[in-house]
Amino acid sequence: MADMESWGFGKFGEFTSKTHSEPYEATDPSLVKLPQPFVVCVVGASRGIGAGIATSYAKAGPTGLVLAARTVPGLEETAALCRKINPKVEIEIVPCDIINPEDVANLADKTKAKFGGRLDVVVVNSGVSGPIEPKVTTTDPKDFQNAINVNYVGTFLSAKYLIPLLLSTEGGAKAFMAVSTLAVMIIRGPFANSTYTVSKAAQLKLMEKIHEEYSGEGLAAFSVHPGAVWTEMNASHTPEAFKPFFADSPDLCGSWCVWLTKDGSQKHWLSGRLVSASWDVDEVDAKKDEIVEKDLLKFKLVY
Repeated sequence: MADMESWGFGKFGEFTSKTHSEPYEATDPSLVKLPQPFVVCVVGASRGIGAGIATSYAKAGPTGLVLAARTVPGLEETAALCRKINPKVEIEIVPCDIINPEDVANLADKTKAKFGGRLDVVVVNSGVSGPIEPKVTTTDPKDFQNAINVNYVGTFLSAKYLIPLLLSTEGGAKAFMAVSTLAVMIIRGPFANSTYTVSKAAQLKLMEKIHEEYSGEGLAAFSVHPGAVWTEMNASHTPEAFKPFFADSPDLCGSWCVWLTKDGSQKHWLSGRLVSASWDVDEVDAKKDEIVEKDLLKFKLVY
């Protein structure tokens, strides 16, 4: 995409000189041994990137997985994949509409009951793009409201009901993650719109706020761009001509999530920031001092 910089991306996608389209040795979850016990909740785990996150954690050896989404058959398929990878893992399937407060509260209650209150990691993957309309005046209000509800309000509800479990887990990883997108920086071009990009930008600011509120209590709030992955959501609203640009593995994001959380608080210096799963993790680690000192990878007012 030669015009990405002119669309508003800047050089964010080139933050590391080396990029990846699939898991590699440094992020291979099958080479990880998570501490025991270790419980992960994936919201939006029925397919695509969410299923890839769940199976990535299954490879790393957690004691428990909570899989949530609206479609139970999809969750059962993901659970079967996870059990095939890791027959010892305990799995709780919870039907959940992320925009319904009662559903998300029930998800927290089910998680607490199943695993005795333990919860180490939450990954909010649920998202919706809606039709790509280039102008506010041509955007359907229902599509706009739906994007705000799923991408922003849903993340708020997940934080409200699940963060207390993360904070109360003694010795836990205390990681709250949202699958974000580099599209939050798009201001023009064929993907610019007032539904997906703006609602995901609101989600990113919410994640920064969560970091500011709870980092002092040991919580990390990571926003992770999953790479350019061709999903059912993309297929519904993206022109077929753009499909070749969506060449990243649906497992890429999951491998990064495991990398961020496998060693407790060692990656908490990336909390409150937007990172990309396509970046080379060794180069990211090498930039730690620069990222922290300059407070990089955040939305800021330039003046």
